[in-house]
Amino acid sequence: MSRNKTSFVVLVILAGIFVIAIAMVFNTSVRRENALKRQASVNEKIEFLNSIDLTVYWIGGFPSELEKLRQNTNVIMPENISRDNMPVKSSTFRISITEKIGDQKGETKEIVPRKYSEYMMIVLTSTEGITDEAKDILRDCIVYNGVPILCIGSDACRFVGTILIHGSGYDKDHTLYYKLNEGYKEPYLDVKAVSAGGVEFADAFCTKLSEYCNAAATKKQTEASEIIASANISASAAAATSTAPETSETVTETTETRQFLMPPSE
Repeated sequence: MSRNKTSFVVLVILAGIFVIAIAMVFNTSVRRENALKRQASVNEKIEFLNSIDLTVYWIGGFPSELEKLRQNTNVIMPENISRDNMPVKSSTFRISITEKIGDQKGETKEIVPRKYSEYMMIVLTSTEGITDEAKDILRDCIVYNGVPILCIGSDACRFVGTILIHGSGYDKDHTLYYKLNEGYKEPYLDVKAVSAGGVEFADAFCTKLSEYCNAAATKKQTEASEIIASANISASAAAATSTAPETSETVTETTETRQFLMPPSE
């Protein structure tokens, strides 16, 4: 009798273990499927971002989930920041400068205008190894060239905060975004996504980057439309006050080129 009871208990325990194992396999399978769907969403957004004139200047370690975005990304380690690999403000004209030593001409330096992408963003994830010179370079990019910056993590937020004289005491998963003449947005990315990392972070980042590019394109289109409207009004006023004979007709045609960015829908 005791032996049968023991056998029954063993069978119940084995059945319980089997059920738990099946549940674990099922949960793992569901999580894997969700991760694949999330990565597919990230890749779709990256495909859109790769189709436009965009450069991301990523300072720090680059997430593997964003690997497909690398073709539009300059990955720079903090200690390697220089004027050659960052979007500093540059001259719009080619300039030759010749040094003069006494009565003798020295070396001639050429300042060549740089061509930057239409849409740019600096992403700062690590500050270890950044020199004072690199700090000045970042200030040049942000303050003088108007390139937006996204800081991820307390160290990055605090570092840029010292450059822009903004805030202190950030949480480890805090994100701070700043663009000249537009101000700050914080937290810029969902805190849970930053904390989770991986594909969740990549999805949140690509969504925000798509939104930024689309907003920038819309703003440029609005400004262009206002300039065109102003030109048409001026042309109409000039035609109305013209002293030309009534038989003559002045026709002014202005064409407008519009650019629409359409990030993938969720």
